[in-house]
Amino acid sequence: MSYKVLELLQTREIKEKLTKSEEEILDFLEKNFSRIPDITVLEICKEAYTSQGSINRLCKKLGFTGFSDLKFSIREDILERDKSKRESITNTLYFIENINMKEGKELSKILKNTPRILLYGLGASKITATYLQRQLLYLGFQVIFISEEKMLDNFNNFTLLIISSSGETLRVKHVAKSFKDRGNRVVSITKKNSYLDKFSDCSFTHNISIDKLNVITREQQLHMIIMVNELVNLLHFG
Repeated sequence: MSYKVLELLQTREIKEKLTKSEEEILDFLEKNFSRIPDITVLEICKEAYTSQGSINRLCKKLGFTGFSDLKFSIREDILERDKSKRESITNTLYFIENINMKEGKELSKILKNTPRILLYGLGASKITATYLQRQLLYLGFQVIFISEEKMLDNFNNFTLLIISSSGETLRVKHVAKSFKDRGNRVVSITKKNSYLDKFSDCSFTHNISIDKLNVITREQQLHMIIMVNELVNLLHFG
């Protein structure tokens, strides 16, 4: 995604030196960006206390032939920005629709009655797990993040919360099984019908397709962050 004008206004990375008046015009354009396609250069002159000549000189410094050219590019930027917003909203709604929020309530009930919690996550899920740890600490929970599998040998009578988007990695399977085999409880935030989902005493699941061959798709964590935030809100307000 590339914006012709919006990025210039935000970064101010312009080759030619600008006058104070031109900087003020840029400020006006940035503040009123969405309005520019619908107003005239004379209206800008009046509202920004500047002249048409100053605006045209600025347009040329920005790489445009004149105000009409700038105005056209701003309109294109707005259309592209709005399209991007719609796509982001659509993607987020897709994630939300494929998360079992009812299971989140069940997991929150268990954690509220759990005095000691261990957190475990690998790869990108490790970042999500450390984020959840901070949130739980703010809420007064006793929670420890486990960064190494062997550390689990030192803990008993804890509830282990595993965060794994796929729920199928070998290390996650081994951690869950070895900890539960010692008589401890395992809960999870993971994919529906995965090994981890079926093995956990309680799980908060999503049903979002994961392309294991695509590193970018595989490592994305937006759906997991949504789930973590939902869990935190349930623990805080629920």
